[in-house]
Amino acid sequence: MSFQNVITLLGGIAMFIFGMNKMSDSLKDMAGSYLKKILAKLTEKRIVAVLVGAGLTALIQSSNAMCSMAVGFVNAGLMDLERTFGIILGAKLGTTITGQLIAFHISDYATLLIFIGVLITMIAKSKEKIVYFGEVVASLGIIFLGLGLMSSSMAPLKELVWFQTVIKGISNPFLGILFGIAFTALMQSVSASVGILQIMLLSGVISFTPAFYIMMGMNIGASIAPILASIGGRKDAKRVAAIVVIVETLGAIFFTIFSHILPITTWLQMTSADPARQMANANTIFNLVMIIITFPFAKQVVWLSRQIIRGEDKDEGEAKLEFINEAGYASTDVLIAQIDAEVRRMESLVKTNLRIATDTFYAKRPYNKEKFMKTETTIDYLNKAITDALIKASAMKLSEAEAKHAGHLFHVCTDLERIGDHAENILDYANRMIEEDTPFSHEASVELKELIVMVTHIFDDACIHLFEPSQEAYNNIYLQETAIDDKVEEIKEAHVDRLNANICNSSQGMIFVETLTDLERVADHALNIAQAAKVRYHYNGPEINS
Repeated sequence: MSFQNVITLLGGIAMFIFGMNKMSDSLKDMAGSYLKKILAKLTEKRIVAVLVGAGLTALIQSSNAMCSMAVGFVNAGLMDLERTFGIILGAKLGTTITGQLIAFHISDYATLLIFIGVLITMIAKSKEKIVYFGEVVASLGIIFLGLGLMSSSMAPLKELVWFQTVIKGISNPFLGILFGIAFTALMQSVSASVGILQIMLLSGVISFTPAFYIMMGMNIGASIAPILASIGGRKDAKRVAAIVVIVETLGAIFFTIFSHILPITTWLQMTSADPARQMANANTIFNLVMIIITFPFAKQVVWLSRQIIRGEDKDEGEAKLEFINEAGYASTDVLIAQIDAEVRRMESLVKTNLRIATDTFYAKRPYNKEKFMKTETTIDYLNKAITDALIKASAMKLSEAEAKHAGHLFHVCTDLERIGDHAENILDYANRMIEEDTPFSHEASVELKELIVMVTHIFDDACIHLFEPSQEAYNNIYLQETAIDDKVEEIKEAHVDRLNANICNSSQGMIFVETLTDLERVADHALNIAQAAKVRYHYNGPEINS
């Protein structure tokens, strides 16, 4: 094998991998935020999850991306393990489409595809979806150009004694599977790995039987991506990675055993006269059979994953992210979903502290400030950590809708953090009132309770509206905020009358007025939160200045 052959082979491999990655990225960009919506809504039934997983993976041409995305969604609490099981099975089948495309041998038209793709991107200009489509076409051309270069440069390999010795060594099923695992772990793409294997078959440098065992190992090696994505995540996220390994390993064991009992490799070769198509069919059939034999045992596989990854996530009571992890930074869909989950968590913590603070006014003893501040510290931490994640997200290639959503979440986090600060102030007033034994008058207590109910209600509605928006809901929140402003003015006037009548003393009066002010500010921030969704979804209607 000449030096020129080596250079051509390396260049072909590089073009092939670049084309595969670029095509996958462009297809994901074309899909945009639909991936998240489809995964979240259309996977209630396991069989539907399989079909969704297969369809979306065929669309984006990356089972690694789909499985890593599943890890991220599980980590964010958007999917359970059984639904994820279906997604994984479908993803493995969907990724075999790449091999079927490669088997069409359209390398002669590779440069034409590149030309057409580039022409589309130039004509489309600012029309994103059309640009992405052009990139897909051009990438497909680059893939086939790389395949053509690899095919022409691989032929001399079959004449090399040392190479044939290596091939004979991996004819052993166990060694072949191990080689396939290592190769895919290096390539980080089962589609690319199988594609190279198809070219090796086509060039005659390897026979079908060892290639079949290598192909099964390549499928197992694809589990490396979800394993890496699960690092630092929750227990269930790690179990998703375990499920991928279990499913692929079971498939390899099944076929290895039965290939020694039945002429499976001979049957697979009979599916086509073309070696590249034979391997594409073998990969498709392998994954299809894997679905058939493991699908009825979803609960058992999930149970086994729980035995491998034991225990539950511990709440250590410290400030930390629970949903955002490295898996999110591989996909904008996953990252935005993880950020949303952390924002929901932040909402819940703020709600907890606000209710504690307002309830303390009617308690018999002061609330433990140290316990309260642990939650407040976590709220402050989340505000900074989520903001950092949003900054990183902004540097990624977000869709227009994702970018707008991320931008508004900056402000939402700030408003939530400020509500947390107001809750701390309210708790201090309540504790002080109890400690100084200066309770409010009956009239003041009734008025305060009415206002507290109004404020907690608007905050609850604003948090719901942020992720479940509607014009009607926003209008209702706006009316609530206006009613709260009117209520505060009414209470202040009544309070002045009580002071003049010596029903309340000055110490009580100061605490009371400061509490009213903080509650009013909470309502203002709640409206700001609702307005973030309003602007995002282009509602009409009234606004306030933040």
